[in-house]
This record gives sequence, C-alpha cells and structure tokens, in this order.
Amino acid sequence: MALELPLPYQKDITDFRLPGKVHAVGQVNAGAKRFEVNLLSQDGEHLLHFNPRFDEGCVVRSSTNEGQWQAEERDGGLPFVPGQQFTLDLSVEEGRVVCTVNGSQFCEFAARDDFSKLGAVSVAGDIQLHSLEVSTTGGPGVVHESSGNKGPREVDQQEQPSIIQPTHPEPQPIPAEPTPHQPQPPPAQGPQGTLSVPYQAPLQALLQTNRMRVVGVPHQGAKRFTVNFKTHDGQTLFHFNPRFDNCVVRNASVNKQYSPEGEERDGAGCPFRPGVPFALDFLVHGNIIRVFIVAILDIHGDLALNQVLIA
Repeated sequence: MALELPLPYQKDITDFRLPGKVHAVGQVNAGAKRFEVNLLSQDGEHLLHFNPRFDEGCVVRSSTNEGQWQAEERDGGLPFVPGQQFTLDLSVEEGRVVCTVNGSQFCEFAARDDFSKLGAVSVAGDIQLHSLEVSTTGGPGVVHESSGNKGPREVDQQEQPSIIQPTHPEPQPIPAEPTPHQPQPPPAQGPQGTLSVPYQAPLQALLQTNRMRVVGVPHQGAKRFTVNFKTHDGQTLFHFNPRFDNCVVRNASVNKQYSPEGEERDGAGCPFRPGVPFALDFLVHGNIIRVFIVAILDIHGDLALNQVLIA
C-alpha cells in the first residue's frame, strides 16, 4: 500500500537562499472543500498562504503581517479537481513566487516580505500528500521529504517526516486560519507519558516563552476535543475545539458563557484524524498576553494525551 505524508504536515528549512522551489505531489480527496500550502517565515509569518477552496471555486492567496491577514488575491479560477492527482510548484524568486499547477503556470504572487526569511513549509486540508521537496539553487539548504508514493512524478523513498502541527490560520497573534510555525530552540520538557484527561495545569511559564506544544492521538471514533486557555476565575480566553465533523471552532467566554456571535469556524476543515498522532503548537505574538493573565490549561474530550510542552 502506498504511504502518504501525515497531515497537517510541516517541514522546517535551514539556510534557505533565493531562488528556490517547493515541489508538492498529491491527490485531492473526493468531496474536498479546501487545502492549503503555506510558506512560513522564521518568525512565524505567512509569506504566502496558497489556499484552493472548492466550496468557493477559487484559490485564495494571502500573507500575514504581525499575525494579521492581509489582502486576498482570488483571480484565476481553480485548477485542482477533487479525486485527481496534482503537482504544485512554488518557484520562490526575488520579489515574487510563481505558482505552477500540473506543469502550467497558474499565477504569480508579488512579495510582501523578504522571501529569504523562509523557514518552514506547511500543508494541511482535504488532500493526500505523497511528497514534498524544497530545493534552492542559491546555495545550501536543500530539504527533501517523500512518502515513497509514486504520483505524477517519481519520488525517492526516504525519511519519515516528524509530525508537527497545525497549522492551519486562526486569528493571530494566532491568525484566522493556519497557525504559523515559529522555529525555536527545543522546548523545555513538560509532563509526558499517557496523561489523564481531563487535564489541567498552570500556565505561568507561557507568559515568558510564548509557545506551547500539545502532543496526542485522537481516539478512534472521536467526535471532538478541546484545549482551553483559562484565567484563575474560570474565564476562557481561548477555546480551541476541533470537531471531527470537519471544522475547528475557536471562541472565548464572557461571564463564563460562549457567544455564538464570537465563534469562528473558518479554515480548511478539521486537520486532525482519529488514530493519527499530532503535535499542536500554540504561539503567542505581540501583546495579547498582556491583556489577560493566562493561568490554567484545560484539555478534555476524545483523545489520548501524551505530552504537554511549554517552551
């Protein structure tokens, strides 16, 4: 049976130099709604958010600045077809990215930031990812990851990728869809093993580190799970609620009540799968923590909790 890279998938890049190329081979799921490929900077910004949306018949291209989504580009139609294989080449040049689908140029995305800051590539959504290659002709820094699946282009059978999470943007400091990845030194060790759920722990260290990682495996047949950032008095500052009927709900409480008007559900469906391990990173940007005192981490629902890291 052909292997595929686990989604959401993210690969760090070191010493990237222009010009370079990202080459992805995959297959769109039948009934797909959305998927995305993100070029992420070393400080977690989206240099390019490439987001085919089958429910809207377009490919959205955008970027973030200080964690906030910028103007969208939607022209050009939708060159991907549910159920069919595809190749996607993102040729990263000085001042632009040329996007090529199945060998035909689809669009260009003018640089809104310095593409030499490229530090990671992430993929998520309703596809099977067979291989992902990152190469540069400007110097060292070549990255090659492959699942061993021979799709439209033959790829090597190499290392298995590390499992990193979503991202997909949420409102940022955490943007509204994928969560930007921020390469940092290895996190300090937190509780590990099979942790009991519901799980709660103090979060004072997050005020200094601005980063937390949750590692786990959704149960087979899981319906939903929740990660909450709470204050000492029980208010929920950030409610992150993956629902396996294909969405991730984000919200916050007022007087300990959730408001339907404050609920956010946009993004490329639910990037988690029952039985598939994940690592979920929460990154705090700017002064959002200065507004509230984050005190308690609350995790409950249908998952086996293996690790919580505050780095």
